[in-house]
Amino acid sequence: MTRNRSRLLTLEALALLPLARLLVDRVPLKFWRGSLGAIVSKDLLGNPATGREADRRLPSALARRVERAAAIVPFHTKCLPRAVTLHWMLRRRGIAALLVIARRRGENPSPDFYHAWVETGGDMLIGHCERSLYIPLMVITNKAAPGALRAER
Repeated sequence: MTRNRSRLLTLEALALLPLARLLVDRVPLKFWRGSLGAIVSKDLLGNPATGREADRRLPSALARRVERAAAIVPFHTKCLPRAVTLHWMLRRRGIAALLVIARRRGENPSPDFYHAWVETGGDMLIGHCERSLYIPLMVITNKAAPGALRAER
């Protein structure tokens, strides 16, 4: 990836990250969840068939650009705005991905009780964690998926 291409991707992430944070912090999910895709079965998690096998470099590069943008913005971003930003960027490029919103196993609320990550081809791209420590609450695909649940109105 060229330096200019990398900078453009960082600029894209810089434009999307504040929007994602605003939506996560201020707008109920039911009003913008459709921009992410369709809710799908948790059985798709960790499944290599959920991502395009041909090239995993671009999804990883996009994740790095989102992390770079998060380091630049003058405000703190948690895992969900970062995951939403990456999910949008992957969707725009037609790269299948899953956005996972999960809660930590156990009863003790902690700062990281809820967590979000994005995966494609069974690989976590952003929000790296020990998957077994979390219980998925919602899995959203950025592709049209058979058996996807429709948003309730």
